[in-house]
Amino acid sequence: MKIAILGYGGRGKNYAQILQRKYKKQAQIVAVIETNEQKLNIAKKSHNLPDETCFSSYDDFLKKDVLADWLFVCTQDSDHFAQTVAGIKKGYNILLEKPISKDIGECETIAAYAKKFNRKVAVCHVLRYTAFYSKVKDIVDSKILGKLISVEMVENVGYWHQAHSFVRGDWGKSLESSPMIFAKCCHDLDLMAYFVQSPCSNVVSIGKLNHFKHSEAPDSHAQFCSECKLTDCPYDAKKIYIDTLKKIPAAKRKYAWPQSRVVPDGEPTMEKVENALKKGQFGKCVYECDNDVVDYQSSLFEFENGVQGSLIMTAFSNEIYRTITLRGTLGTLEGKFEDNILYLKLFGKKTKKISVHNAMKGGHGGGDIGLMDGIVNNNLLTDIDLSIQSHKMAYACEASRLDNGAPHKV
Repeated sequence: MKIAILGYGGRGKNYAQILQRKYKKQAQIVAVIETNEQKLNIAKKSHNLPDETCFSSYDDFLKKDVLADWLFVCTQDSDHFAQTVAGIKKGYNILLEKPISKDIGECETIAAYAKKFNRKVAVCHVLRYTAFYSKVKDIVDSKILGKLISVEMVENVGYWHQAHSFVRGDWGKSLESSPMIFAKCCHDLDLMAYFVQSPCSNVVSIGKLNHFKHSEAPDSHAQFCSECKLTDCPYDAKKIYIDTLKKIPAAKRKYAWPQSRVVPDGEPTMEKVENALKKGQFGKCVYECDNDVVDYQSSLFEFENGVQGSLIMTAFSNEIYRTITLRGTLGTLEGKFEDNILYLKLFGKKTKKISVHNAMKGGHGGGDIGLMDGIVNNNLLTDIDLSIQSHKMAYACEASRLDNGAPHKV
């Protein structure tokens, strides 16, 4: 199987490395398109690519004959639509990073083009491929919980992850990327739809940017952390990027995240990170950035089959983790994704602890590897038609939030 990668940043590079490490007999990276010259050179060396299959321009890539079976679109949210449509028309199957688009019309247009040109479009809803959520799905489908009444989910983004990705980072401004409910929570909404197996009909959502703004800044703060005299700020860029990098062995630092996003070539060293933070966007005070996405949002969902859902997204957690509770007429199922442990509580019976065996270690609880396995072995769980449902839910949530929490139809 031949793979071309559009965007050799965090996601594109990660998928390429998984394929090279675990599936090199079944898949080959044959082309990379990347506007950053340093990253393109790294891709060229990593995958032994000739000059003629390394492109700094997507248009130049599209002028060539079809080079691969799959094109991985791993670019910024606002670029997905045009790049995906062009790739489909050219003749590529597409693996598309989420979110597809914050515009539902664009999502549906991509689906229509995929059908017209008989191309596959798989969306990177990687959590479907994890052992944990696969087990949840099996339990729900077994009907042991009885009739499903509700799905309750909480996404704890983590204080430093919020600061990195959604304040200082590329997803801080909704117009340039996507609203938070799309950029971060479409994983959760996709899972909710996956478990409920019914279209969502109505939503209510409230949320706002509470903390990461100038009015919340402490006295005596500075524009950049390197110039700040405050020593107890948890969002200090030195604490988030440099102090954590020091704990990683030097030989492994070039793979470190989130430091890889801070430096231009994506391969951090201590010197590169220190230089990048002095006057760069990731060294800026979190109270002086131009971000506008929410840092707390709660949403309620009503599905056509009567199941109710709830989702809380919060920046205000010490750790990054997801929890889920499913309530049925015969019992409940509870769990924390990162622990790989579920608790089945059937009414009138002892609680059963279920330890989920996770054979696929790595990013997103093994979901990244699971997705690549699905590509290579033609066992995909996430096509464009399935993934649109979560985007419709996200769109209605954002509409409700902007409408002061008024109910909105999906």
